[in-house]
Amino acid sequence: MTTRVSVVGLGFFGKILLKVLRETPDVEVVAVHDRFPGRATEIELLDARFYNSLQEMFEQESMDAVVIAEIPGHHLLPTQLAAAKGIHVFCEKPMANNLSDCDKMIEVCARNHVKLMIGFKHRFAKAMAYVKRDLPKLGRPLWAMYTYPLWKVDDPGWKFDENGTKGIVVENMVHAFDVMRYFFGDIRSLYAEGDHFVFANTTLPDSAIMVVRFENGAIGGIGGGCTSEQRVTREYLDMHFEKGIVQVSRQLDQPYNLRILIREDPLPEDHYYEGSDGIREEIKHFIDCVQEDKEPISTGTDGKKALEIALAVIESIQKHTIVTLASH
Repeated sequence: MTTRVSVVGLGFFGKILLKVLRETPDVEVVAVHDRFPGRATEIELLDARFYNSLQEMFEQESMDAVVIAEIPGHHLLPTQLAAAKGIHVFCEKPMANNLSDCDKMIEVCARNHVKLMIGFKHRFAKAMAYVKRDLPKLGRPLWAMYTYPLWKVDDPGWKFDENGTKGIVVENMVHAFDVMRYFFGDIRSLYAEGDHFVFANTTLPDSAIMVVRFENGAIGGIGGGCTSEQRVTREYLDMHFEKGIVQVSRQLDQPYNLRILIREDPLPEDHYYEGSDGIREEIKHFIDCVQEDKEPISTGTDGKKALEIALAVIESIQKHTIVTLASH
């Protein structure tokens, strides 16, 4: 069975997803869209057709799924157009730039019985997937620390739009928020401190450290921002459970190293998953869900909750207060 797919958004990550899709078995990329017509010359179109109009693409093309890699403020419309045509949706993180758009995306996909998957690639990296399978034998979660530093970006551009993406906390750190939820469950409340150490022309934080309290009573700390350097930046996740300890690490967005210690065992397990950052795995999972009518591992609800955490972090920094998440 061949799944016919279109790609919306041909920026840096859209081009990566386009390449991965073309290398995924049983996938045919039939169309690509970008708001900037000049992007058509930046890629090999091959058998795909380029569109500058979303409406025209959805009217003229026959497809099973769409992969959205636009900026967050432009995720809602292609989701609505796709769902109305019965087309399944893979949407990059952050899901949107406001919670209302998240609700609309979830509703329109549910109403039209199409799948909505959010691109949280860390869930699909082999190290993280191994930990998820091991969770039952690790026991009750106690506490966790996640260091997730981005290197300095020269031009923040749309990522620091007060009315749009709202900075690195939303654009980048949502990965860390989602991972913590994935392993420890929902967050009840948080307190954050942050500042703009890199960019002077914005009030939005480019660096943040927060303490969180989970629904199950566990606690956690997350730190991130864009003050690192690409040649040394490193993510490190340290999770402590009643019956074991988990450590995942390596360069940012390359969670290849995994160490698990079951407390009653004399030695830890060490695993190394070179090349598994989750991108190929998440795309394959999405295609499998479309072809086999399965529910995605990362849903619209997950996307909304990660954004809710990010916005709560910004609120806590600005108001210097503990923020209880809206669902509580």
